[in-house]
Amino acid sequence: AHGPVSIAADALHKTIKLAAGQKTSLAVPLTAAGIGRADLNVKLTGPNLEVAQDLAIKIEPGTSELYRRMLKPLAPGESITLSSDLLAEFLPGTGRVSAAISPLTGINVAALLQSLDRYPFGCSEQLVSRALPLLYVNKLANLESLAIDTGVSDRVQKTIDRLLARQDSNGTFGLWGANDADDMWLHAYVTDFLTRAREQNYSVPQKAFDMALERLRNYVANTSQIEAGQAAPLAYATYVLARNGRPVMSDLRYLADTQLASFDSPLSRAQLGAALALLGDRPRSAKVFAAADQSLAAAKDSLFSRVDYGSRLRDGAGVLALAIEAGASSGEIERAIHVVENARDAIGITNTQENAWMVLAAEALADKAAAIDISDDDIERKGTYYRTWTAAALEGKTVKITNQSSAPTQIAITTMGNPYVPEPAGGKGYQIERGYYTLAGDRLDPTKIKQNDRFVVTLKVTETQAAYARLILTDPLPAGLEIDNPDLFDGGSVAALSWIKSDIQPAHTEYHDDRFVAAFNRDGKNKATFSLAYIVRAVTPGHYILPAATIEDMYRPQRYGRSGFGTLDVTTAK
Repeated sequence: AHGPVSIAADALHKTIKLAAGQKTSLAVPLTAAGIGRADLNVKLTGPNLEVAQDLAIKIEPGTSELYRRMLKPLAPGESITLSSDLLAEFLPGTGRVSAAISPLTGINVAALLQSLDRYPFGCSEQLVSRALPLLYVNKLANLESLAIDTGVSDRVQKTIDRLLARQDSNGTFGLWGANDADDMWLHAYVTDFLTRAREQNYSVPQKAFDMALERLRNYVANTSQIEAGQAAPLAYATYVLARNGRPVMSDLRYLADTQLASFDSPLSRAQLGAALALLGDRPRSAKVFAAADQSLAAAKDSLFSRVDYGSRLRDGAGVLALAIEAGASSGEIERAIHVVENARDAIGITNTQENAWMVLAAEALADKAAAIDISDDDIERKGTYYRTWTAAALEGKTVKITNQSSAPTQIAITTMGNPYVPEPAGGKGYQIERGYYTLAGDRLDPTKIKQNDRFVVTLKVTETQAAYARLILTDPLPAGLEIDNPDLFDGGSVAALSWIKSDIQPAHTEYHDDRFVAAFNRDGKNKATFSLAYIVRAVTPGHYILPAATIEDMYRPQRYGRSGFGTLDVTTAK
């Protein structure tokens, strides 16, 4: 055995005697001793026989990743020391520490990139949010200091290819696939990413790209009266078209002169202003950015998700990035910085939209970091400072960071990893309950499962109030189990579980070897309780961690539900 797995000494070698025609099986008990990949080299020798096989086992943490963030002022000449003590609560091999000092106080780009990189879901918005910052990452810091794997170009290109596979015949991109391509704000977001990728010399097929732009042009041309929900995608469409040099000046002037009040989000106004600047109308651009500044100053965060994926923090970061791009006044830029810093401090958990736009805002401000003068371990580092250390990099050493400039600054320190102690069951806005049943519909004790047993996993979600939301449900699968029937969304195919039947069906489902995932689109009209189920098979005897099942609003992650944490035992079949 190699890697984080242990085998008892008496199980490493076995001698087997077989009579003619006899069969036998051999059990080799394994214990997970850490996180990562373990390799097993198995050899069988006998009279006129020598065969070998190499096996790989991925060992994952049983707890969800946890982020902790702190801000600390650094006076001129003051130092702070980082050590592995910061990672004491995390399982070995999972912990990382990120530090940031930048013009955007408290925004830790290294931690944002790490969070985006490890986000497990794959809708089109999240694919773009993970890949968009990578187009500019080299301007922010080198990949080694950010602890980002190499191969960024390949990852961006693969994202482009995955997105193009979700393009409908009319040119629109869907959230999970081409069959749900009806979200124009999302379509503009994907096309914005493809535009920026082309600017960075990535390969985007011309025909597919032209179809995407033509869909935006048709949307702008056919929107004469701005109805509810149309303003945000309309503004984004005009910006993307202007960035590609398409003729939308007459539309922009009409919108800026007569319809500006209809654009109620700060980001949509900033996108109109940036589009005008791109096409050379600076006076109107300045007027629209002033309106965006006023809207941002008055913005309040809603408790629930918005159709345009937005929040005060996302809008602030977007306004900031676009204002710098368009050459807005220094006062407007400074006010946007203030909003972003305050909005970031006001929330604990950020979503993919907020993270991506914060990275873009930080990239836009990168040239304004000349006054930052930092040293770590006596190595001088001028300008924006972003670094990430893995647990291994901090093992047995410390890192001393000193403010060498003549002005005070602030350092943002983020620790991330999988904790030893799991988060308790609970929630805010949602409850989720997980149950186990036999195929006959009887309750099943998860500590009394035998190898080859087939049984039903049920998941019941309760909304405590009606709210618009894009929900993602995740049920991690304990090692030792495999999904056997992925088509059982409700209990209709198991008569005794007919109570599971639900009028609310998933918008998307995924079946992995380590988890079940379902996405739901909730319109907020009525609160509901809904259930779903799937069948699993016990395949490997052992004692396993049973991670919590979760449901969360992807764009208000503060609203979530989490089940209990436990263990599951699979005994050997007799």
